[in-house]
Amino acid sequence: MSVESPSKTSTSTNGAVRVAPTRPPLWRRRAVLLVGLGLLLLVVVGLAVTRLQSTPSAPATPQEAAPLIAHGQIVPARQARVGTQAGGVVQLLEARPGDRVAAQAPLAWVLGPSGTEIVTAPFDGNVTNVLVHAGDTLMPGATIAVVADLHTLQVETSDVDEFLVNKVAIGQRVQVNVDALDNRVLTGTVSNVALLPQTGASGSPAYPVIINVGGLPQDVRPGMSVRVTFTDDH
Repeated sequence: MSVESPSKTSTSTNGAVRVAPTRPPLWRRRAVLLVGLGLLLLVVVGLAVTRLQSTPSAPATPQEAAPLIAHGQIVPARQARVGTQAGGVVQLLEARPGDRVAAQAPLAWVLGPSGTEIVTAPFDGNVTNVLVHAGDTLMPGATIAVVADLHTLQVETSDVDEFLVNKVAIGQRVQVNVDALDNRVLTGTVSNVALLPQTGASGSPAYPVIINVGGLPQDVRPGMSVRVTFTDDH
């Protein structure tokens, strides 16, 4: 048994009965409105998706390559370990750390099996270390002193490994940061790349790279640690 909505009736002037049209219930009108809004939303979403698919994507920005970094020290460009050839007893020692010596200046006299050997400086420089004392008995080839030219300095790296050495070339420009001088930045150029690795204090093999740095400040000293950044310039 269904219940129909009541309708309004009216009587015309000629006596005929007219039935007035009834409005649909409120819930039905709301349902129709919601369906219409849903269809409109689907149309808007479909147009937005179509537009996104048709828009060409921007090319990806290539990432910059990570800088190539090594570490090293500032060292004299010329340095020599001076020793005795025949060995013997040190009779007289002239060298003292810090002494300025000229080329061929006597550093020590060593009395050996074939006479007295005079050990001399190989070039003008400074005595940076003395490893013996007067009266010591030395084996052939033993080092007596180290002489270095402290006026000409360069950078020598300590950790250029097999993966980095192929990216380093003679003439390549580098940036040198001196740790002890508040990371002061210097500019240098690679002058030599070792062909064979050497085992350093860390125990890992590395290829020493020599870097010439022009215009070194006066407060730069041998032995200062540096950080070297290799650029792409060859």
